[in-house]
Amino acid sequence: MLINNHIVYILRSEKLNRYYTGYTSNFDLRLEFHKNAPSNKFTSNADD
Repeated sequence: MLINNHIVYILRSEKLNRYYTGYTSNFDLRLEFHKNAPSNKFTSNADD
């Protein structure tokens, strides 16, 4: 039996007054992606 472990997360931006929800199996890698998101991604507009 294969079990996949995933983390559900919520990022909040006061600057944008928005929330971003997501899930991942590698939280550290995903957080780095959000910190360095390409300019066409939602979280690239939030720097807080």
